[in-house]
Amino acid sequence: MHRLRIVSALVLVLPFLLVVQFGSPISLHLLVSVAILLCAWEFAWLCPGGGNAGMAILTVVGALAWQWLMVWGLPPTIIAPVAAAAMLVRVLVTGEELRAGVIRAAWTVLGVAFVGGLFTYGALLRNQGDGRQLIYFLTCTTWAGDIGAYYVGSRLGRRPLAPHISPKKTIEGALGGIAAPVLVAVVCQPWIWPAVAVGTALWVGGVLAAVGMLGDLAESAIKRAAGVKDSGRLIPGHGGVLDRLDSLFFAGPTLYALRWLGWV
Repeated sequence: MHRLRIVSALVLVLPFLLVVQFGSPISLHLLVSVAILLCAWEFAWLCPGGGNAGMAILTVVGALAWQWLMVWGLPPTIIAPVAAAAMLVRVLVTGEELRAGVIRAAWTVLGVAFVGGLFTYGALLRNQGDGRQLIYFLTCTTWAGDIGAYYVGSRLGRRPLAPHISPKKTIEGALGGIAAPVLVAVVCQPWIWPAVAVGTALWVGGVLAAVGMLGDLAESAIKRAAGVKDSGRLIPGHGGVLDRLDSLFFAGPTLYALRWLGWV
C-alpha cells in the first residue's frame, strides 16, 4: 500500500507540475476542470439519500459552469438556484418521492458550490503575476500536511482527534500535519516563493496547514454521512479524487483571500 501511494502520487503530481511551469493560466484551468468533473461526480454519489446518474451529471455541469464563470470574472450566483430548480422540476416530472428528491436537490446545490466554487479559487491564483509561485506554495504546503498527518498519525497516533467524524484521525497526526507544511514553507521558501520573507512563509504555511486539515475533516464528514470509507476508487492507494484533493478545498480560498487582502 505504501509503495502504491507513492507511485500514484508521482503519476499525478508530475503532469501537474509541467502544466504549472510551462503552461498558460488557461492550461491550468482546463486541468482543474478535469479535477472538478471527477470530484463533482464522486460528490453526487455520496448523497445520503442515494445518488443517481441524473443528479451526478447536473452536479458536474453546475460545478464546471461555476468554475468558468469565475475564470471569466462573472458572478456565478445564478448557478445554485438553477441547479436547485432543475432538481425540483425533475422530482415533479419523474414522480420521485418528495423527501428523497428534496435531499438530492439540496445535495446537488451543495456539491456545485463546494466543488465548483471552493476549488476554483486556488487555480485563480495562477492568473496573478507571481501565480506559479503561489500555486507551488499552496500545493507543496498542503500536500506536505497530508503526508505529515498520514505518516505521523499511522506511526505515533494514539489520541483521537474527531472520533465522531473520522475515528482514525489522531491529535498526533494533526500535529504532524501542521509541522510538516510549516517546515516545507520555511525550508523551500527561497525556491518556491522568494518574494516573501521567511516569517511570512512560516505563518502562511501554518494557516494553510490548519485550514487544509479542516478541508480533510469536512470531506470525512461527508463520507461519514454517506456511510463510505473512500469517495471513489480511481486513484490506487488513495481512494477517490475527492480524497486526494480535499485539503485544497479550504486552503485555496484561504490563500486567495490572504492575497486579496494584501497580507501576502
